Amino acid sequence: MEHIVKFNIGEEEIEITDLTPFPILLCEFLYEGDFELMKADLKNNSKFIEEAKKIEKLVEHLPGLTSNFVIYPFVLSEFLAYFSEFQINYSDLVHISLNGLFDTVLLEADKKNFEFVKDVVDFILKIDPSFAPAYELMGSVLVEKGEMEEGEEYLEKAVKLDPWNIAALSELGELYFNLGEYEKAAEIWKKEIELSPNNYVTYFMIADAYMQKGDYEKAAHILEKFLNRFPNSVLGKYELSTIYEKLSRTTEANELKEEILNTTPEYSTDIEVWAKVMFENGKYKEVQNFLEKYIDQDKENEHFKLLLVIPYLKVKKFEEAKSIYQEIKDKYMWYIYGLEEILNKNLTKEEMEVIEKV
Repeated sequence: MEHIVKFNIGEEEIEITDLTPFPILLCEFLYEGDFELMKADLKNNSKFIEEAKKIEKLVEHLPGLTSNFVIYPFVLSEFLAYFSEFQINYSDLVHISLNGLFDTVLLEADKKNFEFVKDVVDFILKIDPSFAPAYELMGSVLVEKGEMEEGEEYLEKAVKLDPWNIAALSELGELYFNLGEYEKAAEIWKKEIELSPNNYVTYFMIADAYMQKGDYEKAAHILEKFLNRFPNSVLGKYELSTIYEKLSRTTEANELKEEILNTTPEYSTDIEVWAKVMFENGKYKEVQNFLEKYIDQDKENEHFKLLLVIPYLKVKKFEEAKSIYQEIKDKYMWYIYGLEEILNKNLTKEEMEVIEKV
């Protein structure tokens, strides 16, 4: 044990050693800042309690002692060395919470620091082998690294331990989909929407999985279920109408398209497909009127302004069309690529030349 410095607080002398920081680290990472609960768990560890009492005295006079510059960065090897030095067994930590430490792991996962994640997840699972979020995180990391088989095992374990783990279900379904196991992917995602029926995108993922295996009846059924919950979804109506056409259910497909033509989008995700259907039916003015008002009210989605190029060119508002195209080109070039098909399909060669010169 290395002696670092001595503090005189009133008539009391406090000796700081290289072991003294550990109670702060343990409290912050495994007890969510509850010092009393930590001391209760380790009350029989006299060596640890001695250092914890020093911290309590110091905190009275140094209130910033537990701030992030003291506890970060988290170094697992040092943390484990403290465990060894104080002879702490994981079974001693009865009332811990792994949330603080897990939040640290999530931050490192976002930075792609996968070796750190693996090491800390292994440590977490030694403390609590039933901590489902750790399995889910490790599974997603392994899948991202291309280690599909092992990633699947971790995700399956996460779901087994916590059948309500939405993130694990979503990732496991995506894994199966990418492996071409479309039926398994659909079944997993169906469990997800049972738990979280407002997960808008998941319905389309299930429908896509069924369509990949050619089961259009099941794809139609899941989108019918979706429209029962989200009856005003233009995207849902469009996708279902496409499936109805494949099933030769022409009347139902046409009814849905007619509904689209007589509505306006409620969700931003509906705007492109709504405009596409409207353009196919020559309703350029209707799109123009809606988008001008929508963009004026929602500046965060100004990239949709690109869709105005088509109705403007149709009525020969060339300068307005060129101005918008230039603005989107400068700010959102990615969106021009995304709308390339709609532009090419709805503009004549001469109209395309107007904006291509920008």
